[in-house]
Amino acid sequence: MKPDRPGLDESLTDAEYDRLEAIIGNFEGEDVMNAEEMDGFFAALICGPATILPSVYLDEIWGGQETPFATTDGLNEYLNLAMRHWNFVARTLASPDMVYLPWLVPEEGEEVPRGNRWARGFLRGIGLSREAWDDIFEEENDFAILLPVFALVHENDSDPETRTWNTAPDRELRMEVLAGLAVSAQRAYEFFRPHRTREARREQTGARRVGQKIGRNALCPCGSGKKYKHCCGNATLQ
Repeated sequence: MKPDRPGLDESLTDAEYDRLEAIIGNFEGEDVMNAEEMDGFFAALICGPATILPSVYLDEIWGGQETPFATTDGLNEYLNLAMRHWNFVARTLASPDMVYLPWLVPEEGEEVPRGNRWARGFLRGIGLSREAWDDIFEEENDFAILLPVFALVHENDSDPETRTWNTAPDRELRMEVLAGLAVSAQRAYEFFRPHRTREARREQTGARRVGQKIGRNALCPCGSGKKYKHCCGNATLQ
């Protein structure tokens, strides 16, 4: 008999984080996420106002294809690691005594992470319930919460006019924007706290409402005036 896997409330060890990163790194396909993108994706889903079921968001991580696992044991190992990381992110964002730090992965040969994939993952999380996020886009001061996210999403945009910077930011500016990701996640979590409370009450009464997934032809929420598929939905990551 194989030993039981650790409980879902048990934090991952460094070795288990390496294992989770390796598993995700083996996913194949154009829309699969890496570990950094998955972390941003999880953060958005946890911060956001709508409840998205694991059967929906786990499928998104491997690009909406059929399960990439050849065995049940392989799938169960991945689910155990991924859900324990999800629970850690959720605990961190909810606790006044903990600080959420994005899981940022430096490119090969680089010391400072770029953060583009984390930001892209966060935006993909918003996209799963775009309509439910409307409140944060309606007021300029509220939308400013997400500016570090959109700055990194658009850093390498294929359209020069949409790019955040004409030249790559220096190390100091990069570190400042990366620190802003953690602040964005925490502020978004607090912004939507009342929404999640109302959502929980709807679930208890059987009147659950989930936001509508963003359409590819809808206007992009970042305010560029472009369709989502030609803007944040097609952000170039380098």
